Amino acid sequence: MWYDVKEEYVWDGVVMEYKVYAIKDNMIYIQHNYRDELDGFIMLLKSIEGELDGRIIQIDSNDVQYMIDRDPYGLVYRWDTKEGIVVVMQDAQQTDEVLGMLQYHFDKLNY
Repeated sequence: MWYDVKEEYVWDGVVMEYKVYAIKDNMIYIQHNYRDELDGFIMLLKSIEGELDGRIIQIDSNDVQYMIDRDPYGLVYRWDTKEGIVVVMQDAQQTDEVLGMLQYHFDKLNY
């Protein structure tokens, strides 16, 4: 079941903008208006990786799916041309915490 995202997690930027556009089960769907879809995904991953002092690990050689070691949530970050950026949570009960973490990185990257 799809449902609307809480307004507090959507940030209206001027030039660069990341925002959550949907949440379904344990998946958070993110869109951005960066000039290149994949570059926007990479920028978000690198921001999170740097904050965690971690390392990006590709988990599926056939898909664009990554994890970051030292990630306390064990999130999977996925990108494809149909859905854009998708963050897959192991535990949907952590949705508010994960949204807060993502918003922190959106604020860093939005300009």
